[in-house]
Formats: sequence, structure tokens, C-alpha cells
Amino acid sequence: MTTRTATLPREAATPAQTALRAVDAIGALGGVIAVLCLVTLLGLILIEVGMGLLGKFVPALAGGLSFSWEYSAYLMGAVFLFGAAAGLRAGSHVRVTLLLAQAKGGRLMVLEVISTLIGLCVSGFLAWSLIRFTIRAWNLGQLSSGSLTPLWIPDALLSAGAVLLALQFAARLLRVFLGLPTEDESLKAGGVAE
Repeated sequence: MTTRTATLPREAATPAQTALRAVDAIGALGGVIAVLCLVTLLGLILIEVGMGLLGKFVPALAGGLSFSWEYSAYLMGAVFLFGAAAGLRAGSHVRVTLLLAQAKGGRLMVLEVISTLIGLCVSGFLAWSLIRFTIRAWNLGQLSSGSLTPLWIPDALLSAGAVLLALQFAARLLRVFLGLPTEDESLKAGGVAE
């Protein structure tokens, strides 16, 4: 005998909920991009260390990769920006919990709005500046001096991370106004004791 469970019709999502889901999905993708950039950065470091060790036996390898420092800097920036966006949704950013624990009701909301607006302004300015920087590098055809990489490519990666961070701040602000949880507990990393 099979039992059938009644399925309730899903409520139609409001435009705000749809937008929040989209930003969350993009934020999750940003977390994946941050991990991929970190793995690539680790690979560059391991190659440099390996070439340094081999350079003792094969002098031609002693110099390492000419572009590793340059690419490492861009990858670290991408890890920071994409990871910050994913971390904001997970609630893993440093916060003044002592102050937030004392605030209740309306004061807590005011603190959340003010802090989120500050984050939105800073990340929005960063995104705007990086986008302008990317467009300038594209228009001028700028190349890096070390690897001759077109600079618009790494600049675009950093711009995308900054835009994602600004989007997460905007989504957080919308969540505060709608009275929704600003952090997704399921995204938090477990502690050592867990």
C-alpha cells in the first residue's frame, strides 16, 4: 500500500524573493569561483616551490615562473572579493556582536541598516572604480609588464567580484527591510569542535 502525501501548492514568489534567490545563487557561484581561484593560487605556489627545489639541480629552473607573482596578486584579490560576497550571506564577517547583543528591536534594525548601507556604499564605490579601471584597460589595450597579459582580463575578474559583493549588500539591505534573516545558517562552516 502506498501512501500519498498531499502537496501544498507553492506560494507565488514575490519579485523581491525572486531577486533574493537570484543573488543567493550568484553568491554561491561566487563562493565556487573563490575556491577555484584559491586552488589555482595554491598551484602557482607549489609550482614555484617545486621549481625552486629543482633549480638547485637544474639551474635553468631556478628563476621560477615570470608571471607567478603577478597572477598570484590578482588571484588573491579575486579570492577576497568573491569570498567576501559568499561570506556576507553566510554571516561569517567580523561583527561587533557585543553591540548587537545589547540592541533590541528598532535599535537593532537601525544598526543593521546603517552598517549595511556603509558596506553597500563602500562595495558599490569599489565596484564602480574597478569597472572603470577595466574599461580603461580595454580601451587603451594595456598589457601587464611581466606576462603581457591584457590587463582587462584580471581587472574584469576583480570587477565581477566587487559587483557581487555590492549585490550581496543590497540583498542584505532588502532582507533587513523585509524582516527576513540576513544570514543563511546552512552556509556557515562548522567549527573545529563540530
